[in-house]
Amino acid sequence: MNTCHLKVFHAVSFLLCALAIPSIARADADTDACALLTAAQVGTAVGVPVAAGTHVTPTFTRTCTWQASGANVKYVTLYLQTAAAYDGGKQMSAEMTAAGAGVKTAEVGDDAYFFVAGKQVGLLVRKGDASFKVAVYATLPVAQKETMELALAKEALAKL
Repeated sequence: MNTCHLKVFHAVSFLLCALAIPSIARADADTDACALLTAAQVGTAVGVPVAAGTHVTPTFTRTCTWQASGANVKYVTLYLQTAAAYDGGKQMSAEMTAAGAGVKTAEVGDDAYFFVAGKQVGLLVRKGDASFKVAVYATLPVAQKETMELALAKEALAKL
C-alpha cells in the first residue's frame, strides 16, 4: 500500500472514531463489541483460528480485537458507533474519494459501504440508530477482505 493511501485510510478511520465519541446513543454505550461476535464466528469468516476478542482498555468496550494465528490474516476489529457518526463518516468518505479512496455500497443492514484505501478496506454498517465498522487486517486481496467483512457484519447484526 502506498503511503498516501495508508494516510487517507488512517485519517478517515480516526475521524470516524472522533465523530462517534461525543454522540453515544441508546444501548450503544452499553453494548460490548466482543459480545457481538465469537472467536469461532471470526475464525470461520477469516479462515484461520483467532484468539478470544479483547478490548483496548477494560473500560472501553465499544472496540473489540481478535488476533489471528494465520500468516496472511493479522487481526480483526469491530468498532461500535452511533448512526450520526456513520452518517458523518459516509459524507466525509465520499469527499475522500478525490484523494484516492474508494467507496462501494454493501448489501447489509439499513445502509452500508466499504471504504477502500489502497489495499486496506473497512465495512461500515448502519442499522437503526446504531452502526459499526468491521475490518480485517490482512495481506489479502481487497475483494477477499470485503467478503470476510460482509460475513462478519451479518453475524454482528444478528445480535445488535
